[in-house]
Amino acid sequence: MGKKMSNAPVYFTLAQIRFNPILKMDEYLPTIQDKFRACDFPDFRPEQVQQIAFSAGGQAVAPAVSTQSRYIFGNIEGTGNYVLDSNSLVFQTTAYEAFETFSDSFKQGLNIVNESLNLAFIESLGTRYFDAVLPQDGETLSDYLVPEVMGTSDFADRLVHSLSETVSLSDHGTLVSRVVIRDGQLGMPSDILPLAPSLPSNITSFQGRHAIIDSDAYNETRKPMNIDEVLKNLAGLHSDINASFKKVVTEHALQIWK
Repeated sequence: MGKKMSNAPVYFTLAQIRFNPILKMDEYLPTIQDKFRACDFPDFRPEQVQQIAFSAGGQAVAPAVSTQSRYIFGNIEGTGNYVLDSNSLVFQTTAYEAFETFSDSFKQGLNIVNESLNLAFIESLGTRYFDAVLPQDGETLSDYLVPEVMGTSDFADRLVHSLSETVSLSDHGTLVSRVVIRDGQLGMPSDILPLAPSLPSNITSFQGRHAIIDSDAYNETRKPMNIDEVLKNLAGLHSDINASFKKVVTEHALQIWK
């Protein structure tokens, strides 16, 4: 995943940074929106999100409901957007080409926000990749995935799902690597879908047995805001995902996707 593949399996990617809360975000929004528009992300929409906080200790107290604003800045094609709220920025795309391009786009959005808000520190940094494993005619998933993540899915006539998960640590942060095998339509997890850009037709139209490699890498160390250091950490998290990805797919798969 370090260079563009001609048949790359990645169909959705995001990077997220959490920073010190900005309670007066609305005051900066016109400037931020104008900068995103000038960078070819003119499709703007605000949203109000309700958050429910339940009391601890099992007390019979009605949950507290609060409303948070978030702002989406999308490109014309509908394949990428930035999502901004009072303490986080997400860049996500369904038109991933290579890590360098993806990192540059994330940097572009982070520069826009930081220039406007003068952020003090970051709370966490993360990136997540979804790769679709779709066997060609005459092939099976075992041609693409190593036996360790296949479970007993090969023996199921009608599979609900099979899940393999590994959690590991490195100098860059934590990596959660999941392989989910299912029958049916390929899509997006429910926690991602509401704000996701448009998916390519080969994803939305697929029906059958498939696998999703869900790679989630993050670092939750509080640090002073330094964009160069953020991008360095992002590259390290990506390298962990890349190494894990190559451990769960076969050489045949890499040849098909190259």
